[in-house]
Amino acid sequence: MTSTHGARDRAAARLMALDSASYGDERERAVFMEATTFGYTLTSYVSIGIAVVTALLGQLLLPVLLMLVVGLQSWATIWYAGRRGVDVSELAFRAEPAMKRTTGAIVFGGFAVVLAALACTIFTGHGLIDLPAVDIGSGALGSMVKGAVVGGGGGLLVGAVAMAVQNRRRARPGAPAEGEALAED
Repeated sequence: MTSTHGARDRAAARLMALDSASYGDERERAVFMEATTFGYTLTSYVSIGIAVVTALLGQLLLPVLLMLVVGLQSWATIWYAGRRGVDVSELAFRAEPAMKRTTGAIVFGGFAVVLAALACTIFTGHGLIDLPAVDIGSGALGSMVKGAVVGGGGGLLVGAVAMAVQNRRRARPGAPAEGEALAED
């Protein structure tokens, strides 16, 4: 994707690399874009949910950061589409009324609850929900938590190495292209 727009457009084009073979053919690109939208929506809803819970527990920074992430996703989408002549707001207004109500309730309701809980914490000095202090210490719970953290880190490392090895094997000359072995029906 070449652009004669400004530096932000050129940076977005480099970030997106829309001419890359990784986007596949038209069908794969369409499915990928649907999957990306699904991921974006799920991430937004989960971020709002976590922001609500942490705000109710009296946290100040995490809920604000999560809401900024949700906002950044939306602002980036609106900006990117707008620069290419697509009005995201117009597309949103085409949605069915039930979908608009549900989305509005989740997004604006979530933001309202977060702001109210943050205000409560700021003015009272504590969250709406007080949790008892938990000392994981050196008992069975402490060992389980430590094991989960170490195991998760080890699993992440093993997964990264496996992906790197797989990518190197595919990049070798003479290696079968993706899906080539499956096409021998």
